[in-house]
Amino acid sequence: MDLEQKQYVQEDTREKLLLAAHSQFAGRGFYGASIAQIAGEVGLTKQALLYHFKRKEDLYSAVLKRIAVRLLSVLRSAVDANNSPEHQLETMVEGMYFAACDNPLDTKVLMRELLEDQRRDAPENEWFIKTFLDEMVSVLDSVSELEGMSFSEKFSRAYMIVSAIQFFAASTSPLIRFYGEEEYARIAHAYPLALREQVHKLLAGGKEGLG
Repeated sequence: MDLEQKQYVQEDTREKLLLAAHSQFAGRGFYGASIAQIAGEVGLTKQALLYHFKRKEDLYSAVLKRIAVRLLSVLRSAVDANNSPEHQLETMVEGMYFAACDNPLDTKVLMRELLEDQRRDAPENEWFIKTFLDEMVSVLDSVSELEGMSFSEKFSRAYMIVSAIQFFAASTSPLIRFYGEEEYARIAHAYPLALREQVHKLLAGGKEGLG
């Protein structure tokens, strides 16, 4: 096996480990998931996994970083100076909603991270979700209607929208059980419209604050 083939195998193995870890962390949380279980899903030994990731903390950090990168890409793709602030925020919020629905494991890991405070001892350079939240507030910084708002006011509004999106996306299974698939489909169709209304209220609140 030449160097290029070896590198491909290593990258493929690393990707499989990240996918297995993503599933385990979503279902069991950081403390409930084990290196042995994650390695077993890929058909590797614990020692082979540790060749790619020295500690479970490193594996969890890599999973969180991938989630944050996906979320950041949604935010950045919505920013377009040619569009109105309202349109940009609507695009951003809808993008986050569909990303959450399309990546249920992301949602479960993110909910655990925020609600259960996983990896409390993680160093600041691994606070990837904070990076996403900070950038979301920075998007609001560019909206002239919200100039009079403090960081805490902008963060509170941004976090309310993030929470509404993630909580709904994490509720798919019980909502289908409660109301059936047809009614859930109607709810899922209506939810982005309700999120748009929140964007309008956010901007209207900013205008009132300036007055």
